[in-house]
Amino acid sequence: MSWTRPCHGLDWSHSLLYLTLLLWTRRMNALADFSSYLSRIITSHSAHACDGQPLRLHCPRHSTISIQSAFYGSGGARLCTVDPDPHGAQNHSCSAFTALQKLLSECQSHRNCHVPVNHLLFGEDPCPGTAKYLHVAYKCKPTEHRRHVSCEGETMVLRCKPPRVLNIYAAVYGRSVDQADTCPPHLTRPPPFDCLNYEAVHMVSKSCYSKQKCVVAVSNQTFRDPCSPGTRTYLSVVFSCVPRTLLREADPSIFSSASSPTVNSEKTSPIDLEGPLSKGSRSPDKSGAMMSNSLLTYAYIKEHPEMAALLFTSSVCVGLLCTLLAVSVRVSCRGSADHRVAAKPDSQQWDTDEEEDDDDDEGAPGASMAAADKKAIYDWEEVTYMSEAAERAERIERREMIIQEIWMNAYLNGSSW
Repeated sequence: MSWTRPCHGLDWSHSLLYLTLLLWTRRMNALADFSSYLSRIITSHSAHACDGQPLRLHCPRHSTISIQSAFYGSGGARLCTVDPDPHGAQNHSCSAFTALQKLLSECQSHRNCHVPVNHLLFGEDPCPGTAKYLHVAYKCKPTEHRRHVSCEGETMVLRCKPPRVLNIYAAVYGRSVDQADTCPPHLTRPPPFDCLNYEAVHMVSKSCYSKQKCVVAVSNQTFRDPCSPGTRTYLSVVFSCVPRTLLREADPSIFSSASSPTVNSEKTSPIDLEGPLSKGSRSPDKSGAMMSNSLLTYAYIKEHPEMAALLFTSSVCVGLLCTLLAVSVRVSCRGSADHRVAAKPDSQQWDTDEEEDDDDDEGAPGASMAAADKKAIYDWEEVTYMSEAAERAERIERREMIIQEIWMNAYLNGSSW
């Protein structure tokens, strides 16, 4: 007897399992890349290079470089080789004041930047004969960000809905020729050149970074006025709202050092009282984590629509394949079970017939005689049936002959008259 495999649908289940694992691996890699992307656009970065070396700055996709500060010269950091003078008679504290402006013109709003470090790039050598270096602090500004502008004499208010907090990417105080319609002057004409203070980002970051709300007074007393007297200036800030949990993971020192001021500001601010630390909230951390996950998902879909579509399609395909696999396995197993159930009575019937044959062979002579009598009776019935049929046919033939003779006699008698 040949046996069939009950679940032949499992033959190609391994390939489906491998495909599922492959898709899951790609999804995990995509999530890891997304986590790295968030870390890159949230945290601050720094890079340095000595004289004669290239300085490379890089930001991931959908983000650009935003220069925070730049220093070229020689300081106490001693990042490069020691000066040849063993007595240290040379000046070790020197810097080029054009470093920030040069880095802004070369790298600002670019994804990649390559700058050869040389004193010729920054003009006059600030300290000849001294080992110098270029140190740059920058952030990766996402393409989806928010910008807020406030004119001189106004108060700028930046806020984020909890549990998100502020992350400052750039802040400029002054006036640009390209934005003549922003805060138009009333009496004087704007200068025909840019007068911008890029160091305003440090003041704004100090007041607003990692907070849900901040207030900044836009005035020459708060920021250094880079323009001529009488020029109406404004403050332009580029920022984004990021989940607090992500910023805590990326920069835990900010929350540990500013924990006390954050509590005080939450007590005095009515907006912060409605945040996750309110009395009606029993589990603020869990709700914040859920909101953060939702924001992360939305940000990932918005920043990577192709990958999100691929993940969604692959998830649907995996679900359909799993459903098809389950249905095929169920149908194949049910068919095999029905085949076994249908084959079992036949095998039992054959076994029963074999057992009856054995019993007939091993039984009494009376049983064999009874079978012979039955066969003889059956043969006799067949013979009787055949003889009756022959007699019936013979009688019909004889009747026809008699009828023909009667007709013949009648014809002869009629002709003799």
